[in-house]
Amino acid sequence: MSKRILIIEDDPSFGQRLQRNLALDGFETELAGNGQDGLTRLRKENFDAVLCDIKMPGVGGLDLLSRVREGKEPGIDSALPILMLTSITNVDTAVDAMRRGASDYITKEAGRAEIVMRLHRILDQQQIAEENVLLRETLARTGEFADMIGTSSAMQHIKSEVAEVGPTDATVMILGDTGVGKELVARAIHQSSGRAGPFIDINGALLPDDTTMQSELFGHEKGAFTDAHQLKKGKLELADGGTLFLDEVGEVSLSVQAKLLRALETMNFTRLGGTKNLQVDVRIIVATNRDLKTRVASGEFREDLYYRLNVFPIQIPPLRERRDDIPALTRYFLGRYAEKYARQIPMIEQSALETLRSYDWPGNIRELKNICERLIIRARGSDTLTDAEVRACGLGPASDVSRIVRIPEQGIDLDEVEKMLVVEALNRTDWNQTEAAKLLTISVDRMNNRVKKWGLKHENWRVNKT
Repeated sequence: MSKRILIIEDDPSFGQRLQRNLALDGFETELAGNGQDGLTRLRKENFDAVLCDIKMPGVGGLDLLSRVREGKEPGIDSALPILMLTSITNVDTAVDAMRRGASDYITKEAGRAEIVMRLHRILDQQQIAEENVLLRETLARTGEFADMIGTSSAMQHIKSEVAEVGPTDATVMILGDTGVGKELVARAIHQSSGRAGPFIDINGALLPDDTTMQSELFGHEKGAFTDAHQLKKGKLELADGGTLFLDEVGEVSLSVQAKLLRALETMNFTRLGGTKNLQVDVRIIVATNRDLKTRVASGEFREDLYYRLNVFPIQIPPLRERRDDIPALTRYFLGRYAEKYARQIPMIEQSALETLRSYDWPGNIRELKNICERLIIRARGSDTLTDAEVRACGLGPASDVSRIVRIPEQGIDLDEVEKMLVVEALNRTDWNQTEAAKLLTISVDRMNNRVKKWGLKHENWRVNKT
């Protein structure tokens, strides 16, 4: 497939000559007569590279370059290859262009062969970069250093912590809301540990009673309890030489906590119904969405076990606190599910990405994965996902209430929630009760009653009864 090149040049004759020359080498070209027109075309169409004049009226070439590289132009890939053109040989200008992120710099006096050669070179460099991205994504899909996608400062910090603690044998406690990717971080720690044994996981919230939990964790001998028809090795034994990941550790009962503490201290245990001590070499990683300090204070979690587990804590922020990672995560999951369902990987409108970025993601990465899978299933071969399709998945304005009120773990009084919403509506309308009532779709009388009930006051408060 021929490469599409956008030429941004305010000299029509030179721009048309470039078009003819590039066409001889199989390039498909479009000509924009100025910088603003070039930005407009880049937002609406896809190009493989740009040839851009430096000296232009209005939006000049260097200004255009900076705006693209700094991500100030929604819908334009900030990594798009840009070859700068100038009619003046000036070292300072060349240095400035490269400093701002130009892929290359060439004078207009250069011959067709030189321009084509430079263009091929930056396209080859771009292809290598894209292949490296695909390689990393392929490695992620096959389990090599996990789906730790993202370049936000929060994600970089987590990767740094994984790199620090991974090669050690230290116990790690991973903290974060449900669905933030705690297991992925645990797998990344295991993969960087150098341990030859397996990664074995167990979820403390999914086991119905103490006997089942102990059986899963420590194993059991035949006849240990009613349904124990044969010997079973526990997860701790199976993880010998590797890593045991205990998810939702905050849900484990006190009786199991006591046995777990002893096993962690000595690295030996007995199966249920057994008498033989079994010795293992296991790296322990736990995760929880609970505030374990609060549970320790309430007597629901053993203090000694808490300190035994909390050697190296890693806090994973919710997705809403690292919105810069959402576009990369979205593209990754779209590619993953397109592969799963044998569909082409669709492009996605910038407005759709902005909708995804602005959503609060109460279900975190798990919810984003589900949305991406749904989009691929519904796409039915479409080459571009629209904002309307994304909003149809329930990500429209109706979800915005979560930005005003978020229920804390300890709960919240419903009367207080209503009061917060009323005050928010009043603040947005400069305490105009009529307009505030419209925002909340209630009557003015009901609004007035709420204001009187809570004794709400504001120096600019005015009542309009119409």
